[in-house]
Amino acid sequence: MPEPVFSDVHIQAALTNISVAYLQDESDYIADKVFPVVPVTHQADKFYKYSKDDYFRDEAQPRADATESAGTGFNLSQGSYSAITWAIHQDIGDQARRNADPAIDLDVAATRLCMQKMLIRRDKYFVTTFMATGVWNYNIVGAATGNTTVPDTTTNANRVYWNDDSNSDPFSDVSELDMLIQENTGRKPNTLVLGPHVYATLRKHPLVIDRIKYTSQAFSGNITPDLMAAAFDVERVLIPRGIQNTAAQGATGVFSFLTGKSALLCHSARAPGLWTPSAGYTFSWSGLTGLNNLGVRIMQIPMPLKGVSTVRTEAEMAFDMKVVGADLGAFASSIIS
Repeated sequence: MPEPVFSDVHIQAALTNISVAYLQDESDYIADKVFPVVPVTHQADKFYKYSKDDYFRDEAQPRADATESAGTGFNLSQGSYSAITWAIHQDIGDQARRNADPAIDLDVAATRLCMQKMLIRRDKYFVTTFMATGVWNYNIVGAATGNTTVPDTTTNANRVYWNDDSNSDPFSDVSELDMLIQENTGRKPNTLVLGPHVYATLRKHPLVIDRIKYTSQAFSGNITPDLMAAAFDVERVLIPRGIQNTAAQGATGVFSFLTGKSALLCHSARAPGLWTPSAGYTFSWSGLTGLNNLGVRIMQIPMPLKGVSTVRTEAEMAFDMKVVGADLGAFASSIIS
């Protein structure tokens, strides 16, 4: 009499305690970390900007007895924002819901899908707004050979690629930009944003390791963003690690970091407020979503016209990102080859 084989005693079914999904950690996204978020009630409005030129001019004069003091004044200008509303949804029909295996929670899957796409959109907007050539007053660009021309508002001064360990000097490059910002604004840069490839390059750069070796074991795997911040004399180093698939649905995935081989040095206010300079601000339309800090509103909406029990999971957010102090930022483009 034949014995049962394995296929006779077990019918394959989906496991209920594991599943595989590639979800990026929310900490990989930095759009709400670099610059202060300003919750706003209206979709569009204006804000005042005091003239830096007027406040930094020395106009005091000697005063003789019983005479008037020297007069002065300041000019005001206005900036504005206009929040864009972004939204995306997924519909789940009754048939799919009733036929799903226990391991699949369609509502959770739809929520995470929409959230992931909103986080990608948010950081992508940050990169195109802030980490681009021509946005900031001070710019350098990576090249095989560099020069010592001081960067200004009209030229991009070449600097040796930072992955050229023998010839590049990232500290001198950043220090020069740091001093330019301080000299022209009176504010010290406090934030350094490094593209993932740039961060990986600096972690193994001999000058970085040499500077850190007196406070930490000197090898690249032990160099953290905090140690990097101390080495470059800024309060924090942020690494945007968000990625995007640029291929169409059904095609082979084409994945890349949202942030290229670039770096941003800037002064960022610790919090929004009056009389507070900052290289940038993010205006979050909390009047629409009921949330701030670029909050994403997730809703589940019955869609009976698409099927009796069809439910739409929809994500929505509304914001604008603005450069409000171009002289408080410096950009290094294509700084590694």
